[in-house]
Amino acid sequence: MTPNPPNQAFPELTAALARILDRLDASLRESGYDGEPVAMYLAGGLAVNYYCGSRYTGDIDASFSHRFLLPADGLITDYALADGEKRFLYFDYNYTDVFALMHECHQEDSIEWAGIGNERRKIHLRVLAPLDLAVSKIARFSEQDRADIRDIARACQLRPEALRQRAEEALADFIGNKRPVLTNIDLAVRDITQPIRTAPTPQ
Repeated sequence: MTPNPPNQAFPELTAALARILDRLDASLRESGYDGEPVAMYLAGGLAVNYYCGSRYTGDIDASFSHRFLLPADGLITDYALADGEKRFLYFDYNYTDVFALMHECHQEDSIEWAGIGNERRKIHLRVLAPLDLAVSKIARFSEQDRADIRDIARACQLRPEALRQRAEEALADFIGNKRPVLTNIDLAVRDITQPIRTAPTPQ
């Protein structure tokens, strides 16, 4: 796997996310749960922000290591931008990783979000590894997904051949018409290959 870059997440987003994690932790403890910590695997725009610091997002896309009955409300918080503009961060109850292109090892290869307080909670936040985060955006492949893949590739120095291999390995576990996703893989690889080929040679 590609070495992980430092945490680039915006401080105000990190603080808002920590408040959501506190509420999830409180919900677990109030239910009487006393087992091993539950891993929360972060994908989507927040994970992109962690690696790239490239854009704000309003929703939390995440899955868990356990079947977790999430609290019905309270998983939303506000935060302020540097100019004072108010934004909201909320947990996306509709998110599922079932339809995303996910490698079978994406959970074990995820990395801990250090410094967010995992040690004091029953919820331990982990972030998809850069390569798996890029792969997870290939099936839908919206314009935002394409931009995110390019940003991740630049920030984390992803190699085109590594992206193709990981994506094709992930696709092998899926059934259905794979042709559109194979086309998306080709396009994603081309997107991150072009900057590498056209980069100026250091003098």
